[in-house]
Order: sequence, then structure tokens, then C-alpha cells
Amino acid sequence: MVTNDPRQAWALARDDGLRSQSEVTREQQELGVMVDTSVRGGQGAAVGVEYGRVLHCIEALPIPAKAVGDALNARGVLNARALEQAQSLGALSAAQMVGRRMPGYPRWKPEKQRMLYYVALAAMERAWVELHAIPEALDSKGNPEGRALDRPWKVQKHIRARLGQPIEAKNWGQNWGDVWKMLLDAIYEQDAAGQDVIERCVADMREWQKAS
Repeated sequence: MVTNDPRQAWALARDDGLRSQSEVTREQQELGVMVDTSVRGGQGAAVGVEYGRVLHCIEALPIPAKAVGDALNARGVLNARALEQAQSLGALSAAQMVGRRMPGYPRWKPEKQRMLYYVALAAMERAWVELHAIPEALDSKGNPEGRALDRPWKVQKHIRARLGQPIEAKNWGQNWGDVWKMLLDAIYEQDAAGQDVIERCVADMREWQKAS
């Protein structure tokens, strides 16, 4: 019987069991937890056929919903290149949605318009942390490193250190407070659209299994 959890079904459908050992090691360091260390023919190779219909439903989604869903649900199973592409496309779609919805956006300076994409990337990370209850990482002195992105300084640190962008640290609330909330809303909007489709797909699969 397939799972009735659409997020788990998404991950299983995307898992082809072909991640490299180096990617698994990086994920363990990044997540702070142990993950499946199979290199080839792992869990994904075994369940791929069973979740083929879910994979078809994912591939049929509009690009924004598919990208956001991959970034939020398949981080532990996608290879590094595929994950980076999903995060980039998801952030770009969220930034575009906010740009269309924010009346004052056309008057933004070019530097701030460009920075919106990187703030959206950070918002993608925050959404992933929230959905999966990823714990805050601590440094050697027991201080928070900022992974949870639940404070402005953590978001700014992530954008500067992880994304390599010199975002202005002053007046976060005035410059980015409302934008941050709108970006998260846009991401969760796309996420919900994808989850609704996969939830129906999983329900149909379970009904078919019961009848067969």
C-alpha cells in the first residue's frame, strides 16, 4: 500500500536511488541528521515503479509548483544539481509573484530588484525549515548559527555567507519585512497547489489498490 502522506509520496517518487556518496555526506552535515547512505539501487530504485503515477502527476504540474515542491519535499533524494535548479526556479517564481503584487515594485532601485531573488532563495530555505522542523545548528560555543532563519540577522547572514550577496543589514523591517512575508506566502501558495494535486493522486492510487 502506498503512503497516504503526499510529501512522503513526492519524495519517494523523486528518489531514483542514484545519489553519490559525496552528496549524502554533504546532506548529513547540512541537515545535522543521518540520511540514507545507499549509492545505487537504494530505496528509490525499489519503489520507483510503485510511485510512477505520482511522478507523472509531479511532472504535469506547472513549473512554479513543481519547482517549489521539489525544493521543499525532495531535498534528501534529488542530486545536488537538480535541487539547486528547483530552488532557483522556485525562488524566481516567488520573486516574480511578489513583484506583480507589490504596487511600489516598479519604483525599486535595480539593486533591490536584483536582491529580491536572493531574499526569495532565503525564504525557500525558511519554508523548508518550517515544514520539516529542521533544528537550529549551534557553533562550537553553543550559539545559534542561523540555519532556522527565524530572525532578520539570520536571514541576512544566510544571504551574505551562503549566497554571497552583500545585502544591506540596516532597516530590515522597512526594506524587507513585508516582502519577506509576501515571499513566504507565495512559496506556500505554490506548495499548496502541488500538494493538492499529489494528495488526489495518492488517494486515487490507494482506491485502485483496494479494488485490485
